[in-house]
Amino acid sequence: NRRHNKPAELVAKYLDQLMKSKKSDLSEPDVEGILDELLVIFRYLQGKDVFEAFYKKDLAKRLLLGKTSDYDAERTMISKLKAECGAAFTQKLESMFKDIDLSRDLMRNFRQTREYDSIVSLELTVQVLTMGAWPDYTPSEILLPAELARAQTAFAQFYLGMFSGRKLQWQHALSHCSVRATFPGGVKFLEVSLYQAVVLALFNDDRPTWALRELREATGIADAELRRTLQSLACAKVRPLRKHPKSKEINDDDT
Repeated sequence: NRRHNKPAELVAKYLDQLMKSKKSDLSEPDVEGILDELLVIFRYLQGKDVFEAFYKKDLAKRLLLGKTSDYDAERTMISKLKAECGAAFTQKLESMFKDIDLSRDLMRNFRQTREYDSIVSLELTVQVLTMGAWPDYTPSEILLPAELARAQTAFAQFYLGMFSGRKLQWQHALSHCSVRATFPGGVKFLEVSLYQAVVLALFNDDRPTWALRELREATGIADAELRRTLQSLACAKVRPLRKHPKSKEINDDDT
């Protein structure tokens, strides 16, 4: 089965790379032609449900992280799949696009409210997703810095005031931040995950050194996720943090 499913996975992955490539790299007719060729291959796939699973997961990442280079091409592909397989095949994919469009309008309204005016130290963008339309995500606990917690509360008050009876479930693992960091060599802007941003924010408190146990208590991030986060911050090619002792692993006694 895995062998039969591999072509479906590869087609979805190729499509993901195509949609993330720079718009200037390919003309609109070029993209249209490639999509038509992919659709021919798609017709011969045995594991169309496997393709759908990978395609949906990759599309979600592109939409949520702003990685897609051409929304028109994305919608064109969905239209082709709809014509090929029927409306039921693309219903959830179309709902994902609808959520992104509605969230854009929602944020436009939010930025005109007193709740938004109370957020002074950061710029917040929230995307409200319809449960069931998107891939399943497991909620995770995290202790947000005070300014982030206030911003989250401000949006929740605005949203639940508009839609009483609804419930918001925050998906912190999907969040990302642009952080302004001051280094001895100058100011840099870092594109990081929320987990990374929460860890980095602790170093604003004039405290240069933290133990792993202390970081776990201060952030509330699960141990395995915290170790991955620290590894990316202190052991990767670009390291905004320094770890002692130097190694590629995060150990219990590290600082």
